[in-house]
Amino acid sequence: MKEKKDDLPPYNDPKGMSNMLFNDDADMVHFEATLSTTPDQIAIAPGYLQKTWEDKGRKYYHYVQDTPIDLFYTIVSARYEVLKDLVKLPGRDPINIEIYYDKKHPFNLNRFRAAYVDGLKYFSDVYGPFQFRQMRLMEFPRYAGFAQSFANTVPFSEDFGWVADFKSPDDFDYTYFVTAHELAHQWWGHQVTPNKTRGSNLISEALAEYTALILTERKYGSDNMKRFLKDELDKYLQGRANEAKKENTFINCNRPYQWYNKGSLVIYGLRDLVGDTAVNHALREFRDKYALRENPPFAGSHDLYAYLDKHTPDSLKYYLSDTWKKITLYENKYQKGSAKSVGKDLYDVTLSFSTNKVYADSSGKETVAPMNDYVDIGIFAAESKNKAGQKQTNPLFIKKYKLKPGAQTITVRVKGKPVKAGIDPYNKLIDRIPDDNVGEVE
Repeated sequence: MKEKKDDLPPYNDPKGMSNMLFNDDADMVHFEATLSTTPDQIAIAPGYLQKTWEDKGRKYYHYVQDTPIDLFYTIVSARYEVLKDLVKLPGRDPINIEIYYDKKHPFNLNRFRAAYVDGLKYFSDVYGPFQFRQMRLMEFPRYAGFAQSFANTVPFSEDFGWVADFKSPDDFDYTYFVTAHELAHQWWGHQVTPNKTRGSNLISEALAEYTALILTERKYGSDNMKRFLKDELDKYLQGRANEAKKENTFINCNRPYQWYNKGSLVIYGLRDLVGDTAVNHALREFRDKYALRENPPFAGSHDLYAYLDKHTPDSLKYYLSDTWKKITLYENKYQKGSAKSVGKDLYDVTLSFSTNKVYADSSGKETVAPMNDYVDIGIFAAESKNKAGQKQTNPLFIKKYKLKPGAQTITVRVKGKPVKAGIDPYNKLIDRIPDDNVGEVE
């Protein structure tokens, strides 16, 4: 539907309906909505609340989004409690945080709020300014189980996050992680809107999942990321194992297990090789080029690849080619390790392991790939617990080795008593059997 501004009812008309003003050249709109609900509920749509009023036993809410947004919106209404907070960022007015929830489900409010506060600060600093004056999150009933990011507005299902029980300090904090992912979509999806070519959805999903991993790493520490990386890897391997047709290369991917799970690992692994600064600069330049466009050309996967390629040294471009343009699988396996005390809490640790790399085609046929790749070798002390009671991984030695395929043995001197060791111990690579990467040290 296309309407002129003058055709819209006045915003204080209690019979007003949802209205959208469309741009003729793109799927971007100036959004305006007037919602009615029962007097005990709050009705929410994207945009800034202009006015509320009551008439004939109904309550009305008028919202206006004063900047163009993607043609993608949600409407919710419920009896809500509201948690409000402010995030102060340099050079702009504070951002309003609003969390709408059932008063019976206050358990994890601090996790939701922390993800918004941490993410708004970090993402704005690294990837570019946040484009709105508010960020809201709304609980909805468990008739569905998902969270989804609309312009400054995220509905988040009751059945995960809101009623999650994190009794153990070591439980996967998916409430924080998923909230960070949905917030990241305000950059990857709402600022940089993908085009409609194959592979383009990784711009919104792979980048959102990756940036959620980075925010989680900042909260829990890089040495405690295995639980998150392993979860991504397991879901990718499960997805490709259940593939009904064929697995495309990542740059042309068309499956969720690639967009989300493989995508986050691929970009996290690149960052591990080239460094945080290089990937951040690539993503910032990519964002600056394509953010907030109302008209084409919009970005596709090949555009994102070009910016990452620009910031990747020639010596590491093999990784980009392997992960984006081929289907690459590693076969890393820890075999055995022994430690010999050499005095003053020093130990010589001898490790035996094997590695191999294969390329798979879309039919699943595999061929042995040439390999001269950087792979982590790690040696670890016993786990400990931090002040919050969470298990802490304690590396004594982590170093990248340029490995050729086959069985290999190395000896390393470490300070501290080793108890475990392995190859690619944090599961940064796409390894077909990740559970055999780490073992005990005798």
